[in-house]
Amino acid sequence: METSQQATSKPILVGAPLSLSGRYALQGRLAAAGLNQVVRDVAAAGGVAVGEDRLVPRVAILDDGSTRKGVMKALDMLAEADLLLGPYGSDLVVEAARWASEHGRVLWNHGGSADDSQRLGGLISVASPASRYLACVLEAIAPSLPNARVWLAVGPGRFAHNAAEGARGAAQRLGMTVTRVTQHADVPDSPDVDVLLCAGAFTDDLALVARLRRRPAAVGAVAAGLWPFGVQLRQRADGVLGPSQWEEGARFAVDVGSNQAQVLRALRAAAVESLRTGWVGQHVDYPAAQAYAAGTIAFHAAGQAGSIEDRELEAAARRMRCTTFFGRFGLGGDGRQADHEMLVVQWQESVKRIVWPSSLAETTLSL
Repeated sequence: METSQQATSKPILVGAPLSLSGRYALQGRLAAAGLNQVVRDVAAAGGVAVGEDRLVPRVAILDDGSTRKGVMKALDMLAEADLLLGPYGSDLVVEAARWASEHGRVLWNHGGSADDSQRLGGLISVASPASRYLACVLEAIAPSLPNARVWLAVGPGRFAHNAAEGARGAAQRLGMTVTRVTQHADVPDSPDVDVLLCAGAFTDDLALVARLRRRPAAVGAVAAGLWPFGVQLRQRADGVLGPSQWEEGARFAVDVGSNQAQVLRALRAAAVESLRTGWVGQHVDYPAAQAYAAGTIAFHAAGQAGSIEDRELEAAARRMRCTTFFGRFGLGGDGRQADHEMLVVQWQESVKRIVWPSSLAETTLSL
């Protein structure tokens, strides 16, 4: 292999359908900022060494409108891209995976956590599966609330279904009892349980928590993992727990890509630029980090494979075990992300802090 000074620079295109409008617009815009930034950082470093070349990426992001038809249309337009990242949202990822299967492509999946979607062929997933989202919240509170009675407020779709199933399994394992599983609208303002967990659309989780008059001892919501949750609820967010794929305060011993401090600086700079296009606030949320991590893993796989041919990239990724700023990466035999672990945050005094696991906690859990 030639040295980086001798290698020939070649441009490659990284494409992605992302929700810049529609119901996933918040998360899609965050993901777009993360993808733009990882491509910018890799290009600024002179590209990635692949065989005798240095591949210098540029990016093309098309708005899928948060619809399945939009995803298919965007992917058709991006069919010639050298690397393809998937959309945000498990239902949209299923459509993208179907397209990838028909076209013999591999998708780097940052935004589809539903367990059954991660099992689809041709997807390389960086994030923990949906079955871990509510389960990890129960694991965090179990020492404080043994034998707790749990109410699950579950929205439609694969993600929410898998999150609820994961919570059921965790509750049984931890000696808790799931007493009710309902839609968000069917939860009373003063639910008579010890724990209320919500997994649905961001707006549905937000509305349910906002209307509670008497809260159970513990309230957890998938939406609480994002800064806009606290921005909109203000003091009413305090005490609420949320699962998170990544947080600014997490620190890992990195062996692939940039470290946490470098990525955080870059993503914060991207946040400032993105305020004009809808990124709320100066904080970095995990949808941006997931997209950055997916790009990091894709470029590393290209270097490991010495190729950007899809099947060679997929084979390299399935062999990989590594740690990026995002945490551990390693796929299980069923295709799901197996090595990456979730975090649990809690809103305290209008700030979300890591409270679980103890090895990464920024403060203590308060119930």
